[in-house]
Order: sequence, then C-alpha cells, then structure tokens
Amino acid sequence: MMLYDLLRFAGLAVCAAVVVDLLRRYSAGYAILASLGCCMVLLYAALIRLQPVMQELNQLAQQLNTQGLSVVFKAVLLALLAQAVQDLCQEAGQPALAGRVDLVARVLMLTMALPMLRQLAAVLNGLLGAG
Repeated sequence: MMLYDLLRFAGLAVCAAVVVDLLRRYSAGYAILASLGCCMVLLYAALIRLQPVMQELNQLAQQLNTQGLSVVFKAVLLALLAQAVQDLCQEAGQPALAGRVDLVARVLMLTMALPMLRQLAAVLNGLLGAG
C-alpha cells in the first residue's frame, strides 16, 4: 500500500512539474498557482498519512507522562510544514519571504519549547539548591 501511494504521489509530482514548466512559458502567475495547488495536495496527503503516527506518539507521550515528547513531535511537524512553504516561496522567486517563513517557524518552535525550558530551570534550581 505504501509503495502504491508513493508511486501515485511521485506520478502526480512529475505530471505537475511538466504542467508547471509548460505554464511558466506562457504565464508565470499560473505556473506558481499550479505548483502551489499540487504542493497543497501532496502536503494534505502527507498530513492525512501522518495522523495515525501522531496519535500513536501522543499515546506514548501520555504513557510516559511527559509533555516534552509531544512538543518535539509538534516542532518536527512545524519544521516540515515550514520547509514546504519555504520551497514554494523560493520557487516563486521570493527568497526574502522564504526567509521570513523560516524565522516565524523558529520563533514558534522556541515558543513551544518554553514550558520545557521552565521545567529544566526548576530541576536545575532544585539540584543546585539541594547541594
């Protein structure tokens, strides 16, 4: 099943690349829209297939009684989404916009990590205070 899915999505990507290349010769705007549409379909398909994995990882995090694992997986997902958007911005000839997407993603990941940093600071404070 996974090989079949990979072949379907690879075929979609190759067909989209050909269509985008043809459109680019006539209208760069339509080429970007076609590329964006294909990327959104592929991203949606990836997120649908990632859902059972995320549910399993959330259950594992609950069993371990830790928020840290959940934060790490959310940060990885955020990084993957940000990379997809950055690639689209680069393809559209907007490197500055791609850079800002990267900046926003990093700020969001840092914000998600703040509760873990607080816990780490409390543990270190307890260890240093006990010594």
